[in-house]
Amino acid sequence: MNTIRFLQEHPVFSTREFAFLCQISMSAASRRLARLEAQEALTKVSRGVWCQPAHARFSPNQAVRLLLGNERGYVSFLSALHTEGALSQIPAAVQVATTGHGRMLETPIGRYEFHQIKPEMMRLGIKVSETNPPYLRASAEKALLDTLYLSTRKGRRYARLPELDASAFDWKKLIAQLDACGHSRAIASAIHARLARQQEIT
Repeated sequence: MNTIRFLQEHPVFSTREFAFLCQISMSAASRRLARLEAQEALTKVSRGVWCQPAHARFSPNQAVRLLLGNERGYVSFLSALHTEGALSQIPAAVQVATTGHGRMLETPIGRYEFHQIKPEMMRLGIKVSETNPPYLRASAEKALLDTLYLSTRKGRRYARLPELDASAFDWKKLIAQLDACGHSRAIASAIHARLARQQEIT
């Protein structure tokens, strides 16, 4: 595959992917991508991760799989709630659930917030986006559960979510997913209480 065709088909990619599909060495790929960046044809998101913000199919969410590296993770919390149509507010950052350490990453295409959750919380409610390239994203129900879980561990963060659209949720599915998460009794009770209050607010 030549460079032009690769760029037409890949709005977000890694140096390794570029080298493999263009059948060149990693060092040659790095030099070629650096030249394209100097010509403002590409944006370097982080080490080894590149994107084309002007590409018709580009979304900052597509970079998450590459920024996670070897960690398991997916777009969740307010970002997924907004994408799923459950929240009108546009989040200031792409929020990611991860098995790795919590952290924040500032990039030329925006801020990424990584929040650590337990691996057993990644069993249900995660789907593949319909974008090209695809990325993993929480369903509306899963994103709300992740957000409320975070609120039990981060003080008053997300204490209120008044802009939620209650019609975007399957509440029976949401409760079933909560019961399958394996939370401690204290955390599960706190989330159940928040859900009850949230239904009253919305």
